Amino acid sequence: MNHRDCALAAMRGQPVDHIPFIARMDLWFNYHHNLGTLPQPYQHASLWDLQRDMGIGIMGFGAWDIPFYKLVHRDVDVTQSVDAARGGLTVTQYHTPYGTLNCRDVMAAELHEAAGSGARVEYPFKSEADYDALQFLIEHTAVVENFGAYGRFVDAIGGDGVALPQCGHLPAHQLMIKFMGYERFYLEWHDHPDRVEKLIAALAAQYTQVLQLATVCPIEAVEVGGNYDEHMTPPRVFDALFAPLYREARERLSARGKVLVVHGDGEMRVLLEKLRDCGVQVVEAFTPRPMTSIDVATTRRLWQGRVAMWGGVASTVLTDVYTDDEFEQYLQALFAAVAPGDRFILGFGDNVPTDALFGRIQRLVAFWREHGRFSVALSP
Repeated sequence: MNHRDCALAAMRGQPVDHIPFIARMDLWFNYHHNLGTLPQPYQHASLWDLQRDMGIGIMGFGAWDIPFYKLVHRDVDVTQSVDAARGGLTVTQYHTPYGTLNCRDVMAAELHEAAGSGARVEYPFKSEADYDALQFLIEHTAVVENFGAYGRFVDAIGGDGVALPQCGHLPAHQLMIKFMGYERFYLEWHDHPDRVEKLIAALAAQYTQVLQLATVCPIEAVEVGGNYDEHMTPPRVFDALFAPLYREARERLSARGKVLVVHGDGEMRVLLEKLRDCGVQVVEAFTPRPMTSIDVATTRRLWQGRVAMWGGVASTVLTDVYTDDEFEQYLQALFAAVAPGDRFILGFGDNVPTDALFGRIQRLVAFWREHGRFSVALSP
């Protein structure tokens, strides 16, 4: 089985002859590529060439690669400026008939050579006075398919990996992450619930269009939301704002034979059961201890064979924070915990960090080749 077929089979709980290994390495690769410090013999290789040579499946991650849809603003004038002298500070302005919304994004210095987008340090919505402008912005944003370009992207990966188109954060989560920030969202939800719910409804109508495109997108697995943290989106909030849409997404995607994937790289131990029960089929970028409190074996039992785990290698163990012996013990414990290997895709949680030791990646590949046949030979 090639990388793609093996990974898709694992997602669906179908038989595989070995554990698939599909991984994101773009953060580490971009950093060293831009600094000219890629290891031998990959100084002039592309990321995909490096992964193909090492035997690691390619992950075409929708958030960073070509999208299957685009958002087009109608009757909204958008201006943007970048200040390179201030760390690539990006200022975006949305000019609407109800006023102008301003936001700022900045890149951390250590990620200038690696990342594709910065952190939001100023949100468009700041007070009750911004409701009408934000409502207009959302309601005048059209969803447009981009299947031609996306199809070529999928074809370029071929059987060497999995293209994973991303629908984006769920409606309420967009308000938290993109438009308001968590603190402002919860204050507004308490003080002006009707106005917040009207914004969520407008975003939900937009998201329904995205999901409809996802059902006919030329791909078999689709990522719907993610980046959850149990402290920022606790269980009662998840039940109220996210679970219903996941049930809808599962129904829509399953009707077309597609797999529902969630990006799960946060501290979300108390949400794992929620994800299972609302129809999620795969949790990608699964990040266990030592980066979170999540235990692999416990999660496997909790999910009862209903959710596939994609990830398992916490990014920090790839760095010199941990010794080679500790790394070896980590791999042995991980493979024992996922034995016999069903519904598991090996990957990183959620990326290879810029300071990862290349020798660790090489060792992981060798360990996977030695122990990744189905069923896994290690004992718990």
